[in-house]
Amino acid sequence: MMKKNLLLTAVLIALFINALNAQTIIDFESLTVPDVGYYNGSTDYSGSGEIETFIYEIEDADFYVNYSSEYGGYWTGLAYSNQTDLETADWNNYSAYATPAGGANESSVYVFAYSYFPDSVMFDLPVSIQSVSITNSVWAYKYMTGEDGTGHEYITGDFFILSIIGINPDGSHNDSPVAFFLGQDDNITDNWTNVDLSSLGNVKGLIFSLTSSDDMTPYYYCLDNLTYTDVVSVENTVKQNISVFPNPATDYINVKGIANSNIKINDITGKIVYSKNNSSEKEQINISHLKSGVYFITIENNDEFFSKKLIVK
Repeated sequence: MMKKNLLLTAVLIALFINALNAQTIIDFESLTVPDVGYYNGSTDYSGSGEIETFIYEIEDADFYVNYSSEYGGYWTGLAYSNQTDLETADWNNYSAYATPAGGANESSVYVFAYSYFPDSVMFDLPVSIQSVSITNSVWAYKYMTGEDGTGHEYITGDFFILSIIGINPDGSHNDSPVAFFLGQDDNITDNWTNVDLSSLGNVKGLIFSLTSSDDMTPYYYCLDNLTYTDVVSVENTVKQNISVFPNPATDYINVKGIANSNIKINDITGKIVYSKNNSSEKEQINISHLKSGVYFITIENNDEFFSKKLIVK
Protein backbone atom coordinates (compact mmCIF):
# COMPACT_ATOMS: atom_id res chain seq x y z
CA MET A 1 0.00 0.00 0.00
CA MET A 2 2.88 2.35 0.87
CA LYS A 3 4.48 1.81 -2.56
CA LYS A 4 1.15 2.50 -4.30
CA ASN A 5 0.72 5.73 -2.36
CA LEU A 6 4.25 6.84 -3.19
CA LEU A 7 3.69 6.03 -6.86
CA LEU A 8 0.42 7.95 -6.90
CA THR A 9 2.11 10.94 -5.25
CA ALA A 10 4.92 10.87 -7.82
CA VAL A 11 2.43 10.76 -10.68
CA LEU A 12 0.44 13.68 -9.25
CA ILE A 13 3.62 15.74 -8.80
CA ALA A 14 4.68 14.99 -12.37
CA LEU A 15 1.26 16.01 -13.71
CA PHE A 16 1.39 19.22 -11.67
CA ILE A 17 4.84 20.13 -12.96
CA ASN A 18 3.81 19.38 -16.54
CA ALA A 19 0.74 21.58 -16.13
CA LEU A 20 2.87 24.45 -14.87
CA ASN A 21 5.22 24.05 -17.81
CA ALA A 22 2.60 23.47 -20.51
CA GLN A 23 3.46 24.97 -23.86
CA THR A 24 1.19 27.69 -25.19
CA ILE A 25 1.06 28.73 -28.85
CA ILE A 26 -0.72 32.00 -29.60
CA ASP A 27 -1.91 31.67 -33.19
CA PHE A 28 -4.34 34.66 -33.17
CA GLU A 29 -7.14 32.56 -34.71
CA SER A 30 -9.47 33.52 -31.85
CA LEU A 31 -9.49 37.16 -32.98
CA THR A 32 -12.41 38.56 -34.96
CA VAL A 33 -11.14 40.57 -37.92
CA PRO A 34 -13.29 43.54 -39.05
CA ASP A 35 -14.81 43.42 -42.53
CA VAL A 36 -12.04 45.64 -43.92
CA GLY A 37 -9.62 42.75 -43.32
CA TYR A 38 -7.58 44.20 -40.46
CA TYR A 39 -7.77 45.75 -36.98
CA ASN A 40 -5.57 48.76 -36.19
CA GLY A 41 -7.58 50.49 -33.46
CA SER A 42 -9.55 52.76 -35.80
CA THR A 43 -12.87 51.00 -35.12
CA ASP A 44 -12.51 51.64 -31.35
CA TYR A 45 -11.11 55.16 -31.58
CA SER A 46 -12.98 57.86 -29.63
CA GLY A 47 -12.27 60.66 -32.10
CA SER A 48 -10.45 62.71 -29.45
CA GLY A 49 -7.61 63.75 -31.74
CA GLU A 50 -5.09 62.28 -29.30
CA ILE A 51 -3.26 59.03 -29.85
CA GLU A 52 -5.03 56.21 -27.99
CA THR A 53 -3.69 52.79 -27.02
CA PHE A 54 -5.83 49.68 -27.45
CA ILE A 55 -5.11 46.25 -25.97
CA TYR A 56 -6.22 42.84 -27.12
CA GLU A 57 -5.54 39.90 -24.85
CA ILE A 58 -4.90 36.29 -25.86
CA GLU A 59 -4.10 33.64 -23.26
CA ASP A 60 -1.63 35.31 -20.85
CA ALA A 61 -0.42 38.00 -23.27
CA ASP A 62 -1.45 41.60 -23.97
CA PHE A 63 -0.82 43.12 -27.40
CA TYR A 64 -0.79 46.88 -28.05
CA VAL A 65 -1.82 49.02 -31.01
CA ASN A 66 -2.02 52.82 -31.10
CA TYR A 67 -4.30 54.96 -33.25
CA SER A 68 -4.78 58.71 -33.82
CA SER A 69 -6.96 60.74 -36.20
CA GLU A 70 -4.14 63.21 -36.85
CA TYR A 71 -2.73 63.48 -40.37
CA GLY A 72 -5.81 61.77 -41.76
CA GLY A 73 -5.48 58.84 -39.34
CA TYR A 74 -2.41 56.78 -38.48
CA TRP A 75 -1.52 53.80 -36.31
CA THR A 76 1.52 52.07 -34.85
CA GLY A 77 2.06 48.80 -33.02
CA LEU A 78 0.65 45.32 -33.35
CA ALA A 79 -2.42 45.34 -35.60
CA TYR A 80 -3.85 42.07 -36.89
CA SER A 81 -5.04 40.98 -40.30
CA ASN A 82 -6.39 38.20 -42.50
CA GLN A 83 -5.50 39.81 -45.84
CA THR A 84 -3.82 37.75 -48.57
CA ASP A 85 -2.96 40.29 -51.29
CA LEU A 86 0.52 39.37 -52.54
CA GLU A 87 0.65 42.04 -55.26
CA THR A 88 -0.21 45.52 -53.92
CA ALA A 89 2.89 47.35 -52.72
CA ASP A 90 1.59 50.23 -50.59
CA TRP A 91 0.48 51.14 -47.07
CA ASN A 92 -3.12 50.06 -47.69
CA ASN A 93 -2.08 46.41 -48.01
CA TYR A 94 -2.11 44.64 -44.62
CA SER A 95 -0.79 41.35 -46.03
CA ALA A 96 2.04 39.05 -45.04
CA TYR A 97 4.39 37.87 -47.77
CA ALA A 98 4.19 34.08 -47.62
CA THR A 99 3.41 31.01 -49.68
CA PRO A 100 0.62 30.10 -49.39
CA ALA A 101 -0.74 33.56 -48.58
CA GLY A 102 -1.99 34.14 -45.02
CA GLY A 103 -0.69 33.25 -41.59
CA ALA A 104 1.93 30.70 -40.54
CA ASN A 105 1.03 27.04 -41.08
CA GLU A 106 -1.75 28.15 -43.46
CA SER A 107 -3.68 29.89 -40.67
CA SER A 108 -5.97 32.86 -41.33
CA VAL A 109 -5.13 35.55 -38.76
CA TYR A 110 -1.73 37.00 -37.88
CA VAL A 111 -0.15 40.15 -36.47
CA PHE A 112 0.64 42.90 -38.97
CA ALA A 113 2.98 45.35 -37.25
CA TYR A 114 4.08 48.89 -38.04
CA SER A 115 7.16 49.65 -35.98
CA TYR A 116 7.53 53.43 -36.08
CA PHE A 117 8.02 53.09 -32.32
CA PRO A 118 9.12 49.84 -30.64
CA ASP A 119 6.19 47.43 -30.27
CA SER A 120 5.53 45.43 -27.14
CA VAL A 121 3.85 42.30 -25.84
CA MET A 122 3.36 41.89 -22.08
CA PHE A 123 2.54 38.72 -20.12
CA ASP A 124 0.44 38.47 -16.97
CA LEU A 125 3.23 36.49 -15.28
CA PRO A 126 6.80 35.70 -16.35
CA VAL A 127 7.01 32.99 -19.02
CA SER A 128 9.78 30.99 -20.61
CA ILE A 129 9.70 32.34 -24.15
CA GLN A 130 10.36 29.78 -26.88
CA SER A 131 9.83 31.06 -30.44
CA VAL A 132 7.84 33.17 -32.87
CA SER A 133 7.14 32.98 -36.62
CA ILE A 134 8.18 36.05 -38.64
CA THR A 135 7.88 37.16 -42.26
CA ASN A 136 7.91 40.39 -44.28
CA SER A 137 4.90 42.46 -45.19
CA VAL A 138 4.15 42.49 -48.91
CA TRP A 139 5.07 46.16 -49.23
CA ALA A 140 8.42 45.76 -47.45
CA TYR A 141 9.23 42.64 -49.49
CA LYS A 142 8.50 44.30 -52.83
CA TYR A 143 10.45 47.41 -51.85
CA MET A 144 13.55 45.38 -51.01
CA THR A 145 13.29 43.24 -54.16
CA GLY A 146 12.72 46.28 -56.38
CA GLU A 147 9.21 45.21 -57.39
CA ASP A 148 7.29 48.17 -55.96
CA GLY A 149 7.95 50.54 -58.87
CA THR A 150 10.07 53.03 -56.92
CA GLY A 151 13.40 51.89 -58.33
CA HIS A 152 14.78 50.91 -54.94
CA GLU A 153 16.34 47.47 -54.49
CA TYR A 154 18.48 45.95 -51.76
CA ILE A 155 22.07 45.26 -52.76
CA THR A 156 25.22 44.16 -50.95
CA GLY A 157 25.52 45.98 -47.63
CA ASP A 158 21.81 46.65 -47.16
CA PHE A 159 19.92 45.24 -44.19
CA PHE A 160 16.49 45.26 -42.54
CA ILE A 161 16.65 43.80 -39.01
CA LEU A 162 13.96 42.94 -36.50
CA SER A 163 15.41 42.99 -32.97
CA ILE A 164 13.46 41.11 -30.28
CA ILE A 165 14.30 42.25 -26.76
CA GLY A 166 13.24 40.43 -23.61
CA ILE A 167 11.81 42.36 -20.67
CA ASN A 168 13.14 40.61 -17.57
CA PRO A 169 10.89 39.82 -14.57
CA ASP A 170 12.40 42.82 -12.71
CA GLY A 171 11.48 45.19 -15.55
CA SER A 172 15.00 45.57 -16.97
CA HIS A 173 15.78 44.76 -20.59
CA ASN A 174 17.78 41.72 -21.65
CA ASP A 175 21.09 42.98 -23.06
CA SER A 176 21.32 40.20 -25.67
CA PRO A 177 18.37 40.62 -28.07
CA VAL A 178 17.57 38.15 -30.82
CA ALA A 179 18.18 39.66 -34.28
CA PHE A 180 16.30 38.40 -37.32
CA PHE A 181 17.18 39.64 -40.82
CA LEU A 182 14.06 40.47 -42.84
CA GLY A 183 16.50 41.49 -45.55
CA GLN A 184 20.28 41.24 -45.89
CA ASP A 185 22.10 42.15 -49.10
CA ASP A 186 19.80 40.74 -51.79
CA ASN A 187 18.52 37.91 -49.56
CA ILE A 188 14.97 38.88 -48.65
CA THR A 189 12.74 36.80 -46.32
CA ASP A 190 9.90 35.47 -48.46
CA ASN A 191 8.02 33.11 -46.13
CA TRP A 192 7.19 32.45 -42.49
CA THR A 193 10.34 31.60 -40.53
CA ASN A 194 10.42 30.15 -37.01
CA VAL A 195 12.72 32.31 -34.87
CA ASP A 196 14.21 30.74 -31.72
CA LEU A 197 13.77 33.06 -28.71
CA SER A 198 14.82 30.63 -25.98
CA SER A 199 18.06 32.54 -25.36
CA LEU A 200 15.96 35.34 -23.83
CA GLY A 201 15.02 33.02 -20.95
CA ASN A 202 12.19 33.99 -18.59
CA VAL A 203 10.52 37.25 -19.57
CA LYS A 204 7.48 39.28 -18.61
CA GLY A 205 7.37 40.94 -22.01
CA LEU A 206 8.94 41.39 -25.44
CA ILE A 207 9.89 44.50 -27.38
CA PHE A 208 10.09 44.40 -31.18
CA SER A 209 12.19 47.05 -32.93
CA LEU A 210 13.23 47.56 -36.57
CA THR A 211 16.42 49.04 -38.01
CA SER A 212 17.45 49.41 -41.64
CA SER A 213 20.32 50.67 -43.77
CA ASP A 214 17.70 52.34 -45.98
CA ASP A 215 15.39 54.83 -44.25
CA MET A 216 12.83 54.49 -47.05
CA THR A 217 12.20 50.81 -46.26
CA PRO A 218 8.55 50.36 -45.18
CA TYR A 219 8.79 49.57 -41.47
CA TYR A 220 6.27 46.73 -41.48
CA TYR A 221 6.63 43.06 -40.53
CA CYS A 222 4.33 40.17 -39.61
CA LEU A 223 4.37 37.68 -36.74
CA ASP A 224 2.45 34.56 -35.77
CA ASN A 225 2.63 31.50 -33.50
CA LEU A 226 4.15 33.12 -30.42
CA THR A 227 5.19 30.15 -28.28
CA TYR A 228 6.06 30.00 -24.59
CA THR A 229 5.84 27.78 -21.53
CA ASP A 230 4.58 28.72 -18.11
CA VAL A 231 7.15 28.79 -15.34
CA VAL A 232 6.89 28.15 -11.62
CA SER A 233 6.98 31.77 -10.53
CA VAL A 234 7.42 33.27 -7.09
CA GLU A 235 4.68 35.66 -8.15
CA ASN A 236 2.16 32.86 -7.69
CA THR A 237 2.87 32.83 -3.96
CA VAL A 238 3.81 36.39 -3.04
CA LYS A 239 1.10 38.11 -5.05
CA GLN A 240 -1.55 36.94 -2.61
CA ASN A 241 -0.19 39.40 -0.03
CA ILE A 242 0.07 42.42 -2.36
CA SER A 243 -2.74 44.68 -3.53
CA VAL A 244 -2.69 47.64 -5.92
CA PHE A 245 -5.76 49.89 -6.00
CA PRO A 246 -7.56 51.66 -7.56
CA ASN A 247 -6.79 50.26 -11.00
CA PRO A 248 -7.54 51.96 -13.38
CA ALA A 249 -6.39 55.10 -11.57
CA THR A 250 -6.06 58.83 -12.23
CA ASP A 251 -4.13 60.64 -9.49
CA TYR A 252 -2.97 58.11 -6.88
CA ILE A 253 -2.55 54.40 -6.37
CA ASN A 254 -2.28 52.57 -3.06
CA VAL A 255 0.04 49.59 -2.74
CA LYS A 256 -0.24 47.30 0.32
CA GLY A 257 1.74 44.32 1.59
CA ILE A 258 5.11 45.60 0.41
CA ALA A 259 7.21 46.26 3.55
CA ASN A 260 10.95 46.65 2.83
CA SER A 261 10.42 46.26 -0.92
CA ASN A 262 11.69 48.10 -3.99
CA ILE A 263 9.00 49.54 -6.28
CA LYS A 264 9.28 50.49 -9.95
CA ILE A 265 6.71 51.64 -12.48
CA ASN A 266 7.62 51.23 -16.16
CA ASP A 267 5.83 52.41 -19.29
CA ILE A 268 5.27 49.96 -22.14
CA THR A 269 8.68 50.76 -23.66
CA GLY A 270 10.39 49.78 -20.38
CA LYS A 271 11.24 53.33 -19.30
CA ILE A 272 11.16 53.75 -15.50
CA VAL A 273 8.71 56.54 -14.58
CA TYR A 274 8.74 55.94 -10.79
CA SER A 275 10.95 54.11 -8.32
CA LYS A 276 11.33 53.81 -4.55
CA ASN A 277 13.46 51.54 -2.35
CA ASN A 278 12.73 50.19 1.13
CA SER A 279 9.03 50.88 1.01
CA SER A 280 6.66 50.84 3.96
CA GLU A 281 3.92 48.24 4.41
CA LYS A 282 1.56 50.59 2.59
CA GLU A 283 2.50 53.27 0.06
CA GLN A 284 0.42 55.90 -1.71
CA ILE A 285 2.00 56.85 -5.05
CA ASN A 286 1.22 60.05 -6.94
CA ILE A 287 0.70 59.22 -10.63
CA SER A 288 -1.01 62.45 -11.66
CA HIS A 289 2.02 63.37 -13.81
CA LEU A 290 1.71 60.24 -15.94
CA LYS A 291 0.01 60.34 -19.32
CA SER A 292 -3.00 58.11 -19.90
CA GLY A 293 -1.99 54.63 -20.96
CA VAL A 294 -0.68 51.27 -19.83
CA TYR A 295 2.11 50.89 -17.27
CA PHE A 296 3.58 48.05 -15.22
CA ILE A 297 4.33 48.14 -11.51
CA THR A 298 7.06 45.78 -10.30
CA ILE A 299 7.73 45.02 -6.64
CA GLU A 300 10.98 43.30 -5.60
CA ASN A 301 11.57 41.75 -2.20
CA ASN A 302 14.49 39.39 -1.47
CA ASP A 303 14.92 38.53 -5.17
CA GLU A 304 11.21 37.77 -5.52
CA PHE A 305 9.19 39.79 -8.01
CA PHE A 306 5.57 40.77 -8.38
CA SER A 307 4.37 42.54 -11.54
CA LYS A 308 0.97 43.97 -12.37
CA LYS A 309 -0.49 45.93 -15.26
CA LEU A 310 -1.55 49.46 -14.26
CA ILE A 311 -4.01 51.52 -16.31
CA VAL A 312 -3.72 55.30 -15.95
CA LYS A 313 -6.78 57.24 -17.12
